[in-house]
Amino acid sequence: MTTTRITAFGLTAAMALMAAGCATTSSSEPATALLQVNSPGDADMSCEQLSAEIGRMDQMMGADMQAAANAEARGSAAAAGTSAAINAAAYSGALGRVPGLGFAANAAGGHAQAQAQAEAERREENVRRAELRRTSLMGIYQGRDC
Repeated sequence: MTTTRITAFGLTAAMALMAAGCATTSSSEPATALLQVNSPGDADMSCEQLSAEIGRMDQMMGADMQAAANAEARGSAAAAGTSAAINAAAYSGALGRVPGLGFAANAAGGHAQAQAQAEAERREENVRRAELRRTSLMGIYQGRDC
């Protein structure tokens, strides 16, 4: 291969890896809203409603724990993709020929990691809030001898 082809291949590989790293953190889901622990109507719920809401909190805790783990994995994938893209650009010589390429790759990777970490933290907070809500509802449920 000629030097031009190697450089073009390296630059193409670096750009593809950067795009893949950024794509791993994109999500069609909006930012997760935090769960409200206590609601004004909790004390007025029937035994069946309390039981259903307790079940919903159990499901929510499981789903949010899985979503938090997925978000952390996306952050790790973004870090790996950024590292691979920078290495590919360095070995191809593109870092020396394209001003700002390393900076742009680091910025994109850092942004992707920050987004993934923020989503993981929101999901973990929702797990804690769902557990508190479930505990509160269980107290009402047991207090009524349901």
